[in-house]
Amino acid sequence: MTTVRPGQRLSLGVAVLFLASGICLSHGTAVESSPAAAPAFNEKEFVAYKQKGHGTLAGQVFLGASSGKAVTQAGVPVHLIPVTKYTRYWFDHSVRATACSSPGDLTTANATPTSHQPLNCAQEAVRQLEMDQRILPYLRTIRANPTGHFWFTKIPAGRYYIVSVIEGSSQKEDGPAGIAWLNIDLEAGEKATNLVVTDCKSTLC
Repeated sequence: MTTVRPGQRLSLGVAVLFLASGICLSHGTAVESSPAAAPAFNEKEFVAYKQKGHGTLAGQVFLGASSGKAVTQAGVPVHLIPVTKYTRYWFDHSVRATACSSPGDLTTANATPTSHQPLNCAQEAVRQLEMDQRILPYLRTIRANPTGHFWFTKIPAGRYYIVSVIEGSSQKEDGPAGIAWLNIDLEAGEKATNLVVTDCKSTLC
């Protein structure tokens, strides 16, 4: 993952090169680790994220195929999730820990026998979040276009996860399925463009 500021350009070929090399760069300050126990929901942490801001987030969401090509899915939902103690615990235990876990290495307490599959893990992780009625007012979701590009506008400053579950390729060839994500710090009025949201395969993420 990487972020390119306005005035810079990042080609898809370069993005895929990063992916193939196992290099995964994040934008802004790294998100700290979540606590060992699930924290209580604190609405005060979310209030600032409900307001309309002047920031913009734009980029492309895709997965990396074994061939090195970028796999996109037309109309795939892209979720913008505020980073709080509550969502950080969800992310670390439901996205980061299970998206690409091997069988027998799951950390999710309610894992099913098939949840070791990347797609199943990803779908369950997002489903858990969407079922939490307390957090829904603070989530933003849009759909990517056929090339995987997305745009969020009127975003307030803060820390965010960008998360998307890709179920397969929209191209002729079969592609991988799984979860793509990025964490980002957005300053007030910032326009962050050319974001790369993908399946991170580096310990740096």
